[in-house]
Amino acid sequence: MNRLFDGTTVLITGASSGIGAAFADELAGTGARLILTARHPERLAAVAARARAAGAGVDTVRLDLVAPGAVAALVGEFEARGVTVDHLVNNAGIGVVGRGDETPLDRQLRVVDLNVRAATELALRLLPGMVARGRGGILNVASTAAFQGVPWLSVYGGSKAYILNWSEALHVELRGSGVRCCCLCPGPVATAWFASAGMSAPMRTIVQAAPAVARAGLRGYTRGKSHVISGPLSRAGAWLTRAVPRALAARIATGFAGPRGKR
Repeated sequence: MNRLFDGTTVLITGASSGIGAAFADELAGTGARLILTARHPERLAAVAARARAAGAGVDTVRLDLVAPGAVAALVGEFEARGVTVDHLVNNAGIGVVGRGDETPLDRQLRVVDLNVRAATELALRLLPGMVARGRGGILNVASTAAFQGVPWLSVYGGSKAYILNWSEALHVELRGSGVRCCCLCPGPVATAWFASAGMSAPMRTIVQAAPAVARAGLRGYTRGKSHVISGPLSRAGAWLTRAVPRALAARIATGFAGPRGKR
């Protein structure tokens, strides 16, 4: 892994906590320069301090990716400063729990704006340069929610299904270009995501640690995989969805985020 990232610049979104912070910790000792973005400057500063202590060069950018023009402005700033982004870790994402007709529309549209629009725009603005240089790539973070409809997390699950399918298509499109695209699909992870989405945390037996998830994603990315499902239980659950009708898979998923899973 060190050889792939040594001497390169890695942009990580949503880097102030959870899986994003774990990516920064894992990459800090690889010889990569890190650019960390998030909305929370205090938490971002703490992640950056850990990475610098491990020997990494680090820049931080306080940024709300769904603000109008935010992605274009970020990429424009890189171009103006002569910063080349070799690897993009598209990690920033949110979810909101609730029945579609009962949950405020603006909250659901924000999920789409961040999980889908911002991730897509950032990748597509950076990809031409990567292809021109013949190196680098994109590691998108989805979820095992991508493998079936998830009632009461319908927009979130739909957004992650988009990320998975889009990533797999890009993986094929980029063959022979020297640029890779991989999609990381973790199951439940021990982060603050559940609280921010308004959910109770799931059983500890099925929850993964963020560092293990980040390591799995980076391992799959360096090996040129199209996607990675981290953890044996998550892999089993994702692949079992192929053995049952899609409508039944969605009904089974009700237990994860349905009324009993809400706060």
